[in-house]
Amino acid sequence: MNYSEEVKSEILKTEYDSACCKRAALSAFLRSAGSIITDGGRIGFEIATDSDELAAYFAKIISELYGKAPRAVKGEDKLNRKNRIILRYSDSDVIDILVDLGIIEIDDRGPAIKLNIDWYILENDCCKVAYVKGMFLGSGSVTLPKSEIGSSTGYHLEFVFTNYQTATDFCEILSEIYFLPKLVERKGNFVVYLKSSDEISDLLATMGASNAVLKLAEITVEKEVSNNENRRLNCEVSNLNKQTVAAVKQIVAARKIEEILGLDNIDLKLKETAKARIENKGMTMSELAAHLGVTKSCLNHRLRKIVEIADNL
Repeated sequence: MNYSEEVKSEILKTEYDSACCKRAALSAFLRSAGSIITDGGRIGFEIATDSDELAAYFAKIISELYGKAPRAVKGEDKLNRKNRIILRYSDSDVIDILVDLGIIEIDDRGPAIKLNIDWYILENDCCKVAYVKGMFLGSGSVTLPKSEIGSSTGYHLEFVFTNYQTATDFCEILSEIYFLPKLVERKGNFVVYLKSSDEISDLLATMGASNAVLKLAEITVEKEVSNNENRRLNCEVSNLNKQTVAAVKQIVAARKIEEILGLDNIDLKLKETAKARIENKGMTMSELAAHLGVTKSCLNHRLRKIVEIADNL
């Protein structure tokens, strides 16, 4: 079970006390994962899912709201060749149900699908939260950073929509419950998303996925520890590179003096230092200072003088 499935499984364990919240959750799920059909010349709707738990969850809500359970049939997803559960409802009251859910509207030309989200089913904050839950169950997903070094995967939670109007309305719903999502078009769809780990954690908590919040917190801590360790290693590598460059410069300077001027023609202490630097290329400053029996400060002073003499030759 991946992380998105874990979140959805937790959401499915929540129940709604009021009919308005059940209506909001069902409306969002039907809008994101359902489809309008014609069954024997009659309009209906169906929901296809490969999750028994998800099918039972919404079959129960439909039955509790409208007194009739949808028919559940087995079908095959031709694209993925998976057996799916299809909830189908085409009874005589289906138009009234779809109107009640804000999915269709009736005008002089008859019933038509509403692209904008109907705010009458979202009067209360609890209904907005229920709507977000239903939408995540239908079109939501969330990914967490991978632990591999160099991985570019980050925190990402998204909802996918097929039309711009519904996507922008959903952004407004999220803003009503204090979230600030972004909206982007991707391959003909419209994606509403969050990338901040804090906002994702807050939204998961709002949807009732407390275990998923704990897992996110653990990964966030692990990632921070890993980042700190990487920064420490990078700092050490950077310092080592600087030391290597300095050592090479010192060795080149000592050899230049040896070839042009001769080491016997410079101060005895500088001669001793230059010879030691040439003969001990791999030594660090600390090691070379100990080898010569001087302090690092003294060694630094001597090496700077050697480089200065070489530069003037």
